[in-house]
Amino acid sequence: MRLRWLGVLMAVLFLYGCSNMQDNPIKGNAEIDWVDFVKLNGKSYTGMWEGVIRNPKDVTDQVVGKVRFKVADVVTNPEYRTKDGDAAFLAKGTELYRVKGFGSDELIAAKDETKIGGFRIYAEDGFRKTMTGGRYDEIAKAGIERIELYEGFEATAPYRTLIGDDMARFVRLLDEGEDKPGYVPQTKDRDPDYRQMVFYANGPIAYAFPIADDGTNVYFTPRETRIVDPAIRGLLEPEY
Repeated sequence: MRLRWLGVLMAVLFLYGCSNMQDNPIKGNAEIDWVDFVKLNGKSYTGMWEGVIRNPKDVTDQVVGKVRFKVADVVTNPEYRTKDGDAAFLAKGTELYRVKGFGSDELIAAKDETKIGGFRIYAEDGFRKTMTGGRYDEIAKAGIERIELYEGFEATAPYRTLIGDDMARFVRLLDEGEDKPGYVPQTKDRDPDYRQMVFYANGPIAYAFPIADDGTNVYFTPRETRIVDPAIRGLLEPEY
């Protein structure tokens, strides 16, 4: 009889636990690797890690939405369904702005002083599929006006700007590099030096891509890892 009642008690506790999981859509037992997103007016927008606002004045003062809930570090239930006002990493209260030349159902921006240009850009998921320029090989090389170089991934001011002949040579060296799928960076003696290349062409969005120097090779990843002629190091150095 005692074993029977013990079995009943365990079943009740199990059902109670399941009920709690269903009643609380936020808490669970999973560690979720969130994508940088924001939800607005029934649409999902994903952060463009490579996107840079060409001119901060292109971000209007028209507020099209506001973050109501930051899900990262709070939501642990993988069954949670995001809703309007949710964002992965933007703080509650962050305002979202319309960008000139785009509808608010295409592109929006949030202030972020840690980003080049002072804004973080979000593209509506469906619209993002129609955009070009998100990969190096998609850039119209003839339309490039300048290339800005930034130290690491946290700098917001360029240490060098390439124009004219220097810019043309820089692009040529990138294009003539040798693709090496599966290349393993040389990290025995030190970590690679990382820089960002920001390409400014027509349109309000510029595009940033990392380039690295591991001491043996200079490389970047247009699609596969590409080894670049070491002569590019002279253009990657600051001007004095």
